[in-house]
Amino acid sequence: MNDEATYTDRDRELAWDLYDAQPTNAKIEELAYRVLSNEPWRTGMLILLADHYAARRRTDDARQKYEEVMGRRDQYFANAAAALRDLELSARNYSRALELAIVAVEEDSELWFNHMQLGNAMAACGDFEAGWDLMDDAVAMCGRTMPDMVGTALAAQITRLAEGFAPPERQIPVAQAAIEADPANVWASEMLGWSYLLQYRFDDAENLALRLLREDPQNELMHTLLSLARKYRTTVYENELPPEKVRAAGLIEIAWRHQNDVERGLDLESALTSLEKVLPDDIRATLRDPADPAEATKLTRVVRTIALWHDGQTPGTGAVWDTDEPFRLMTTAELNELDAAIDAEPAAHPEWPEDEMWDQVLTDDRGAYLAIVGFGRLVRRERDRDDVVVADSIADWVWDRVAALGGHDPRPKRPALTVHP
Repeated sequence: MNDEATYTDRDRELAWDLYDAQPTNAKIEELAYRVLSNEPWRTGMLILLADHYAARRRTDDARQKYEEVMGRRDQYFANAAAALRDLELSARNYSRALELAIVAVEEDSELWFNHMQLGNAMAACGDFEAGWDLMDDAVAMCGRTMPDMVGTALAAQITRLAEGFAPPERQIPVAQAAIEADPANVWASEMLGWSYLLQYRFDDAENLALRLLREDPQNELMHTLLSLARKYRTTVYENELPPEKVRAAGLIEIAWRHQNDVERGLDLESALTSLEKVLPDDIRATLRDPADPAEATKLTRVVRTIALWHDGQTPGTGAVWDTDEPFRLMTTAELNELDAAIDAEPAAHPEWPEDEMWDQVLTDDRGAYLAIVGFGRLVRRERDRDDVVVADSIADWVWDRVAALGGHDPRPKRPALTVHP
């Protein structure tokens, strides 16, 4: 063996050793490129570079290297596809992640984790139930093929369900199963705590948070859970809200969804910012200036957000939105006046019952309203008529306007083809 080959082998081994010990060490890049300059066929060095860039959060560089490996279509193809899938999931490029997840399953359909990530990508793209079901199937596959890894599979599933803001009925059984499979799994315990909160089980959430904090006083996630459990319980008790009313309103689910929307840039504030960019002059002319913050203090957070963007629209101008009915945004004064009238004479406003939580947002100026009701849904409400759901949330209604006006709609779309390996 000549000296050059010896030096190249040494660099290659050192690069891998450095990565194992310290994935972000800048020396790895130098060593890998030195190997590739002498032996450009070393696809393993490209994988190492991509992993190194991913560890350093150099996402574009990592993506380029993984794609270069896939372009070689050699024995590293499947690994590169799976790694790029995970990178795109982390970068929230969900459509591309779904494409790669399908490729990874096609390359290795016997690996349970590939099915787990396919389900994860499907749910991220909006195909929630099918994606979550596929995660269940992935755990079952792990039980058949790698029974010693079931605890790991359950932990992976509950992590993805929690990060995807799956409903509590999906999370609770998985978190409990993960703990039974591995009682030492702290992450599963943490997720169980959040699931308790989503079920309005404030005492259970508090007790679990306190137990985990005794084990790790620096656990910030449990500090947050403890604070929220106590906050919500206090809110319910101090306002003497009946538990059934709180559940019917979906207060925690709304907060959970809001956090999900904020994480993904789908929240109301983001939607209003995007709408502002695409407003044509004829619509903009109907919108009032932002409300005085002092006058909007009585409004709930969601309605106040809209009022501080624009304080409603001129009466009779709802047709500018080009929707099925001419609903326009209400002003702060109109909202406050209507609330005062309802409080003063509830019997005269039977469409706004006292045992329900609601927020009017828009009116057609003829007695019908679009209002936020239980679980944040936006409904059309009119006296002596049944409610009709218009959108899952007011944020969705705004995003619909953005899309209709030609703006970018970032909400995940369901994939055209659902893949069931």
